[in-house]
Amino acid sequence: MYGCFHSVGIPDKPILAVVERVAAVGYPAIELNAETLPWAPAHVSPGTTRETRQGIIDACRSSNITIPAVGAHLLMVSADKAERQAAIDYVNGCIDLAVDVNSPVVHILSGPQATEGTYDDGWRWFAEAVEKTTDYAKRHGVELAVEAIAGHLFHSIDDYKRLFSDLGGVPFKINFDPSHLEVQGEDPARLVEELGEHIVHVHLKDGLGRYPDFSFPPLDEGTIDFAGLIPALARSGYDGALSIEYEAQVFGWKQDEQTILDHGIAFLRRFGIQMRNDT
Repeated sequence: MYGCFHSVGIPDKPILAVVERVAAVGYPAIELNAETLPWAPAHVSPGTTRETRQGIIDACRSSNITIPAVGAHLLMVSADKAERQAAIDYVNGCIDLAVDVNSPVVHILSGPQATEGTYDDGWRWFAEAVEKTTDYAKRHGVELAVEAIAGHLFHSIDDYKRLFSDLGGVPFKINFDPSHLEVQGEDPARLVEELGEHIVHVHLKDGLGRYPDFSFPPLDEGTIDFAGLIPALARSGYDGALSIEYEAQVFGWKQDEQTILDHGIAFLRRFGIQMRNDT
């Protein structure tokens, strides 16, 4: 496994500046944020210009870092058919971007259940979106992964199992974020033990409390057993990126950019995770 930093942790700089900062402090990889959040604009999107795409490629090549994933998160379960198609088009556009910047994974989420329509409607809409985007990704040599999110329609370990069952041979994968399971009272290690073969990308973010009264504090300040979880990932055969996803500022923690970057590196090195220039 190797270290990575999710660009959402530095939301106030353009992506080329973020690549430079992440590489300079020693990360061997950067994950690109294509999600618009209340506190963080998307660093990339299907509308990212050809010039910027080439700039990302050149910056990563010159810094000797890779892009293991693109986070294409947006609502996939709107009750409006046109909005659902627009979401699929956005994800497919992010897959095109991933191809351009040599990223092997694009991951998505469901979004909260629509107020119009039933739970079963929402599940069907999301399953259809996963099937269509996975097909597009496969045809372009990219893995499509799904992330379970607290408070969303798709949120649990059992949801993964149901979707694998419902979609049969559709080869979607898992973007494993243990924090969202932790704050729902689920054991993240259970997902690794039961579905580890499907994991293609991992977010490292701590969790504290129980949804809806929860937070995502800095690493080591929540309740996730990373000392058990990271070795479990290795035993499962996972050898990909462990991507530091810092969102603690949303919950009241105040850390400057340098502290966020340095703390992530120190955390990863404590578990023997490969960083740039490590031998």
